[in-house]
Amino acid sequence: MLSNRMRGGFSLIELLVVIAIIGILVALLLGAVQAIREAAARTTCANNLRQIGLAFHMHHDTFKVLPSNGGWDGKQEIQSTGGTWTTAYTIDFTSFTTYTWGVGQPNLLPSQQTGSWGFAILPFIEQQNVYNQRAWTAPVALYVCPSRRVAMATVPPAVDQYGSYGGGGWAWGHIDYAANAQVVPNRPRCLSFQDITDGRSQTALVGEKSMNPSDYMTGTWYWDEPFFIGGSAGTQRGLGPPGTGLEAGIIRDSAGMGLSFRHNFGSAHRAGAQFLFADGSVRLLRYGLPTSKVWALLTPNGGEVVNDIE
Repeated sequence: MLSNRMRGGFSLIELLVVIAIIGILVALLLGAVQAIREAAARTTCANNLRQIGLAFHMHHDTFKVLPSNGGWDGKQEIQSTGGTWTTAYTIDFTSFTTYTWGVGQPNLLPSQQTGSWGFAILPFIEQQNVYNQRAWTAPVALYVCPSRRVAMATVPPAVDQYGSYGGGGWAWGHIDYAANAQVVPNRPRCLSFQDITDGRSQTALVGEKSMNPSDYMTGTWYWDEPFFIGGSAGTQRGLGPPGTGLEAGIIRDSAGMGLSFRHNFGSAHRAGAQFLFADGSVRLLRYGLPTSKVWALLTPNGGEVVNDIE
């Protein structure tokens, strides 16, 4: 017996509408997932800086001074993977200048420390073994912003578009944070909290450093020297005031940024870069903040009054 009822179905137009709606929902979902992922990465990054801040304070409690950014002592060498002795260095192709770096060495006084502040505070971030064994091949997760890269030691290229590097053939752990050069200068100078007369809440201690996204995982040492290395711009920014060519701004990591990452602070976050202040607080400072205000936050005793910075 034949049924008089006709079987229902979708018309082509209805099917296209359904597909379009599904596409919109998927796009919204992906956007929400990306936003949640970035918020989590930013929270992790802020927590990294808080732990670094605690380590700075414990270093100060122990030695009565903040760490320096280290630097070469004129004689230090490290043993290469081939067994020969060598120095750590960067040859800058833009200026054809050779920079020789210090390498972290345990049990030196703060004023004598050849490694950067990132090495000096290792005992205070539960990395005593890395410190004692000079394990520069060991990456430290606390030093990496997850919006950029994973914690992984990399061998520097012999040559890239920026320069040539001598790392003894070893893989080295990198760091996404740079200290304020006005508070954490190169060796042998070490400041104390008493030197920060502008107020700890008004003086930046460490901030996210600007980087070119294409360099995140290449192993280059150009303005990204490892945290074991002392005296370099890989762990320090903010050398001079506006107008000197050494001033620091806050810029977002982006493709095709050329060499603009040099001297600057910055991040891969959407709104700005995160900074650790000397009082232990962590704040997000917006991109494009005038360099005069950035400089005011870097000087420990400049006597400036800083408003409207976030």
